[in-house]
Amino acid sequence: MNISCPKCRRAIPLEDVNVSTDVALCRSCSQTFSFAELAKEQAEPPMDMSRPPTGTWLRQMGGGFEVGATTRSAIAFFLVPFTVLWSGGSLGGIYGTQIYKGALDWKLCLFGLPFLLGSLFLVPFALMCVCGKITVRREGDRGAVFTGIGPIGWTRRFRWSEVKAVRRSLTKWQQNNRSVPQIEIELEAKSLRFGSQLSGPRREFLLRALKQVAGVRTH
Repeated sequence: MNISCPKCRRAIPLEDVNVSTDVALCRSCSQTFSFAELAKEQAEPPMDMSRPPTGTWLRQMGGGFEVGATTRSAIAFFLVPFTVLWSGGSLGGIYGTQIYKGALDWKLCLFGLPFLLGSLFLVPFALMCVCGKITVRREGDRGAVFTGIGPIGWTRRFRWSEVKAVRRSLTKWQQNNRSVPQIEIELEAKSLRFGSQLSGPRREFLLRALKQVAGVRTH
């Protein structure tokens, strides 16, 4: 089996592989990697980037690219009406009537705080299920992970030269007693995690596209 370094792409000779300890050494980079992960990764056939799954895209730009996926989900058909009832009904009934009367009842205001906090979570989540997106950009050495709606959202910036790996990982929080799959970009000093809202095919496309287009290691 021939394996190569995910950093410099040079071949790693078998004498620099220790199967028992699962270590592969690249002498050119002076870095070690998991032999099992490299073997599994390099056995994967390349993905056809010209036929992305529905709701995903890969756009080449001058000096870089943008790979992205929509977070649209069928759950929006349930979540949007629920959010309207939760936020509009409860908050309108609790705070709206007080504003209309021009008098504040502090007990009612305190009672409405859980509904207000719930709305602060539900409204953005519902919008993400309707028209949200996640993108990863590269412009030269500059990189950015964006999660949001249109131009409004959360942007995390990094340097591609600091990327050590792109991997599948799991969230620390659980849904139905199970952690949710996500994408993790491992940097030299930190990690960026995203994609837990994406469907499986869309998340896998982002992961594989980063491997093939950006030339970074995945596992």
